[in-house]
Amino acid sequence: MKRTLTVLTLSLGLSALSSANAQTTTVTFWTWYLSPKFDSYIKSTIAAFEKANPTIKVQWFDKQDSMVQDFVAAVNLGNAPDVVNLNIDETQKAAQNGFLAAASDLTPAATLSRTFYGQSLKNFTSGSKVYAYPWYGWLNEGVLLYNPDLLQKAGLSRAPRSTSELLTYAKTVKDKTGAYAWVPALKDPNTASFLGYFYAEGLPIYAADGKAMFNSAQHAALLNQFVTLYRGGYIPEDAVRREAFQLATELYAQNRVAMIVGGPQALTRIKDTNPSLYAKTVVTEAPVGKANVQTGGSMGLVVPKASKNPQAAAKLAAFFTNNANQLAFAKVVPVVPTTLGAQTSVQFKVTSQDPVAKATGLVGASGRFINPGYKAPGNSDDLYKNFNDNIEAALLGKKSAQQALNDSVAYWNANMKK
Repeated sequence: MKRTLTVLTLSLGLSALSSANAQTTTVTFWTWYLSPKFDSYIKSTIAAFEKANPTIKVQWFDKQDSMVQDFVAAVNLGNAPDVVNLNIDETQKAAQNGFLAAASDLTPAATLSRTFYGQSLKNFTSGSKVYAYPWYGWLNEGVLLYNPDLLQKAGLSRAPRSTSELLTYAKTVKDKTGAYAWVPALKDPNTASFLGYFYAEGLPIYAADGKAMFNSAQHAALLNQFVTLYRGGYIPEDAVRREAFQLATELYAQNRVAMIVGGPQALTRIKDTNPSLYAKTVVTEAPVGKANVQTGGSMGLVVPKASKNPQAAAKLAAFFTNNANQLAFAKVVPVVPTTLGAQTSVQFKVTSQDPVAKATGLVGASGRFINPGYKAPGNSDDLYKNFNDNIEAALLGKKSAQQALNDSVAYWNANMKK
């Protein structure tokens, strides 16, 4: 009888253990360029999620250069991750290719609307469905930070308040100080950054029928202003070869650029490379174009259609992107949360004159402005390259501004996938 009870007890124990194991779900989570700098935040947030969801375990992998290629390969090989960190453009492409489960199918639309800014959800919408949980964002204009010594040397008493003033300052600053006024994003890689200037000035990118139409006389006139400055030596020559943010922060720290238009992230680099310049840097609101808008972007968390654990994946994505966790991330790095609750958060009501604190206070509650300004077209990599090549041709004097835009519009309309 004792042996029978022992066997029964052992059998029940093994059964319970097997049942417990069967109830544990493992979710794979891919981020993009967040390790090792943000390991502590990501790991602590995962730990909090697992504590709140004891039957779900998370395996985290940070992807970098190979993120998009690895994601496509994993989907095609049948071993897709469960949650993936993609930007707006890549989300749109993945949704158009049928790779993603809709976030609005996994989480009630009313819940998404209560959690995120309407524009943030719109950024990740394809057709009638939302395909990502909006995560941290940024504003391209964000704030203006400037070196007061260089502006004073140029005879300028205040920062520019509009894009047209910024363009005017470019010649004044360079002529009187030898430094560049600022570094515009002319052809940043993997995007069509100059389209943002059109949007900011209220100039359309697409016609009502979806065809490209950024080649009006007004579009060409705006491009020609930049061409004139570039050809005159008022914009760094490297601006056609390097990403604007990288180049601007490098030259600003060397006192070779007077102003940076962008997010607080630039200040963290300057603080490390030139502490004395950081201490006297003035932060104010960014100049904007005639449309009185800002452009920007954000990351999102998506659930692949091939995920074997879509409900658990949706829980993880919703947890990472909730208001509390986005605000916590904004304390680690000056990102812009995409949650409605951030708009009234006390952490952005900053009176400090520390440059990063002031910049963070100015932009942190402004997530409602995050808007790329235009939808990524189908076949975007090819179209963006064509657009950038034509912008470069205009800047280098190989084509007129009008011809460059005419050629690009013709190419887009012949090669754009709907």
